[in-house]
Amino acid sequence: MYIYPLVSSIIRSFTLGAESLTLANYAKAWALYKKDIIFTIEVAVLGTLLAIILGLALACYARISRSRVAHFVNSLSRLTIFLPYVIVGQMMRSFLAPHGFLNIILANMKLVDLDSPIQFFNIRGLLLGFLWKEIPFVSFLVLSSLQVIDDCYLEAARSVGAKTRHVVLNILIPMIKPAIIVAGVLTFCTIVSTFTLPYMLVTESPTMVTVDIAHRVTYFRDYGVANALGVFLYLLAAPMAVYYLRRMVREEIYGY
Repeated sequence: MYIYPLVSSIIRSFTLGAESLTLANYAKAWALYKKDIIFTIEVAVLGTLLAIILGLALACYARISRSRVAHFVNSLSRLTIFLPYVIVGQMMRSFLAPHGFLNIILANMKLVDLDSPIQFFNIRGLLLGFLWKEIPFVSFLVLSSLQVIDDCYLEAARSVGAKTRHVVLNILIPMIKPAIIVAGVLTFCTIVSTFTLPYMLVTESPTMVTVDIAHRVTYFRDYGVANALGVFLYLLAAPMAVYYLRRMVREEIYGY
């Protein structure tokens, strides 16, 4: 289920008609989709960093605060984890449309003119869609590690005058670094491999490589270039996947 499609894809990326072991597909993929490849890297890196920062802030807020507001926000955010990307994409299309809900709100606040609304069907809308979906996921993973930390560490820090930001930056975050890294790996791989959201939200060039792969197969039947683009995604996600697997194996064997 995994090894055969992977190996087959790599082999076919070096095949052009009766000719094998050629780099023609890679040259064509780079010539046609260089901007999309760079765009994919930008979205994946920026989306992962923002999701980690904001998800970590949400998790720390839910861990430190005992208020009902914190509990409500944490519970509400979990709902997005269970929504598939096709539903998220449709929701974001309605929310971010030129005359959608967001632009109408901004127009009522006199921040934009509906005759020239903010355009979100580009990298801005794509990042908003990814963040709306991935921030709760990161928060869920990180909060599970934060809950294990005994309150005595927090009380000891506060007893010597540590403020909330010091507690978060100097105590909580250093103690959950492995969980943060794992959340970043999973978020990065999810963004890189997602097709539905960029297909539904990005209406102009550049777009993400997953959309290019679908177009190459659907409209041109060009499996060579499609597989070459797929190999690029493999190489992009491979370091993250290797780290994640090594981390999981080490935790299973050594417990840390």
